[in-house]
Amino acid sequence: MINQTFDFKRFCTYFKYDIKQMWRNHSVAAILIGASGLIAYVAWVLLSLVFNQTWVSPTLPVRIVVFLIAFTILEFYQTRTYGYLTEKQAGSSFLMLPASTTEKFVSMLIMTTLIIPFLFIVVFFAIDSLLVLLDPTMDSALITGLGSGLNSIFETLGENGSSPIIIVPGAFVVSCIMSIFCNFLYFLLCGICFRKNKVGKGIAIIVGISFLSSLIMGFFAPSIAENMEMWNPGPDELVAYANRFYYIMMGVTLLIIFGLGWGVYRRIKTLKH
Repeated sequence: MINQTFDFKRFCTYFKYDIKQMWRNHSVAAILIGASGLIAYVAWVLLSLVFNQTWVSPTLPVRIVVFLIAFTILEFYQTRTYGYLTEKQAGSSFLMLPASTTEKFVSMLIMTTLIIPFLFIVVFFAIDSLLVLLDPTMDSALITGLGSGLNSIFETLGENGSSPIIIVPGAFVVSCIMSIFCNFLYFLLCGICFRKNKVGKGIAIIVGISFLSSLIMGFFAPSIAENMEMWNPGPDELVAYANRFYYIMMGVTLLIIFGLGWGVYRRIKTLKH
């Protein structure tokens, strides 16, 4: 008897179909975003040749900025990956696909939070490394420069006696990964909930929540500042407090991830046209 909730063979068939559809519908955008480092390199060199008559390649800080901008665009683009579900014809076709809601949800999560960001990072760093090999005027590769920069920051903080929770690379990586999951799931949810202005409405909600949080923090700020003046912790107590704060923030972030995932699942399950 076939499991109507989740059948692995049926899921694999649907997942292969989902990958093909994703590439068919978003291949141009994927190439442009993934190769944005190459585009920036060509533009930088051409402008230097036109205005300075010299071959100047983009420096490491410039390439880091390009990477951050491209990654932010990729986050916003998640509103389009499955945004077609809000369209009547395409959304109805999605509902008719021979797969359960759970299978569609799992495929959507794997595609959005794992495959898309992983492929982007691999392609972007691979192109950057290849450019460094081909162009002797370029400094270190982006992946090497980022690694060296983070190591320098961790070593500096360690020398200054900062909290261990801040300088542990593993904790930093986990925080980044969870933040990526939050952002990608959030804009995915915006994409399948809003019919128009998906990115704008998503940003507006973030701004509204930030404004409300600022008001609440402003209300409690005087009492918090007064308590902080009276608090004189020792080194061990300060480290324990920092560790506790980190785990609380990670717990809250994990709850947000589960909440966003639940919202995506409920939206798929209740989708009607």
